[in-house]
Amino acid sequence: MLRPVTKAYQQLSDARPLVRPTYNQFEVIWLPPYGDPEVHIPSEIGTYVAAGVFINSIVERLAEE
Repeated sequence: MLRPVTKAYQQLSDARPLVRPTYNQFEVIWLPPYGDPEVHIPSEIGTYVAAGVFINSIVERLAEE
């Protein structure tokens, strides 16, 4: 038998999508939301992309010299 609809809605509202627990203090400090023991995965990916672009621009400047 199917669960009541209200129970299903409650289960969906209780779930926090795209969030994972942090594994060390470094992640708490450097990944959004800063200081929170949970990391939002889209923000984490954005941080990695921004850091990659920044590092790539530094490497390109050093390669020009």
